[in-house]
Amino acid sequence: MKLPNKLLSLCLATACATLASCGSTTHRVVANDSYMLSIVDDTVSVRCHSPMPIAEFLQMAQTVTNGMYTFREDEMDGDLSWVGTINCQREEFDGFVQAMLKTKGLAVHARHQGDMEILEVRSMKNG
Repeated sequence: MKLPNKLLSLCLATACATLASCGSTTHRVVANDSYMLSIVDDTVSVRCHSPMPIAEFLQMAQTVTNGMYTFREDEMDGDLSWVGTINCQREEFDGFVQAMLKTKGLAVHARHQGDMEILEVRSMKNG
């Protein structure tokens, strides 16, 4: 069966638009007992279900920022939690991470090793 040219053009245009929209959206979801993280393109949404150890929080942050966090285990006492859902752009998420760490007396210091950036999490009282 041969389709009329106008119908064929419409079908091809619809198929191309559908394929283009499918390829342009990236969606990633990470969930566990402590949080649910959703990344759609450059939009981040994260909800805390229960308090999480700081090391787990940094792993979640690394998923979003692609930063390499390093820390001393003895400085990571306590858990982090918040109420509600955080919605922001990926480039704004680092500010959220720093604010949450500050509530526990921790600060992030960027260290450069050649072309690589290492984010060192340290106690503010220890410098």
